[in-house]
Amino acid sequence: MSEPVVRTVAQEARRAPVAWITLFGALTGVMALVPIFPYVGGGGYVPLLVPFSAIAPLLLGTAGGIGAAVIGGFIGMFLAPAAFPLGVVDVLLTGVLPAVCVALFVNNDRYFAWAAAAVLANGVFSFLFPFYVPGQAAGFAAPPEPLYSVLGAYYWLPPVIVALSPIGRRLVPGWSRAADRKVKYAGIYVAILMGLFVWWNPWSRPYWYILKYAPGLAVTTLIGYSWWVPALAAVITVITLPILEALNRSGLPKVSEGLW
Repeated sequence: MSEPVVRTVAQEARRAPVAWITLFGALTGVMALVPIFPYVGGGGYVPLLVPFSAIAPLLLGTAGGIGAAVIGGFIGMFLAPAAFPLGVVDVLLTGVLPAVCVALFVNNDRYFAWAAAAVLANGVFSFLFPFYVPGQAAGFAAPPEPLYSVLGAYYWLPPVIVALSPIGRRLVPGWSRAADRKVKYAGIYVAILMGLFVWWNPWSRPYWYILKYAPGLAVTTLIGYSWWVPALAAVITVITLPILEALNRSGLPKVSEGLW
């Protein structure tokens, strides 16, 4: 029992240097200029900043990764207004939230209470808002059921199952740190995919509310992103593992909660 404790204390002594956080944050912010997917319904785009934000905690640890995402979000807001139509609110939703969500899943053994709260709140929020709460009081028509609920569950139910089960509590954090390359790929992919599922609902729903989405457009959006989220998670995983391996060979001091 003493060995994990000693290892944890040693790891905690190595936080990501401020220079690394600032540099990766600046790089993340510049990526806001690169579109990777248009908003369903038009009006803007999802920037390449989102994948870089999701990668940040895997490289810099939870605190360092979220710090870099904050820096990147503010830089991106000024560089690419089309990717940040909600301004400072989008700094949180587009810039910071992907890093937070991925960090929770890849460290679910340490932050289980936070991960559990996040996935449960995400499920309730995504089901109710905006078509049931505030619903008709705010001018929203009732969505087609059970189609709407089934499509919506695709985004919130898998994270609940993974986060609350041994898959998320033990296997995913363990796999993500495994020496075997294939196992490591699998763990990182699941962590990123579940993190993006949790990110997508609070990121998308404010636009539905502000732009007064019709139920049909909401259903189209749920279908439109159904392939995109898993595909994006796969791309991020493919990008991430070679970076982690290069850092591991670099001789640089390892970062607490980083995967290298």
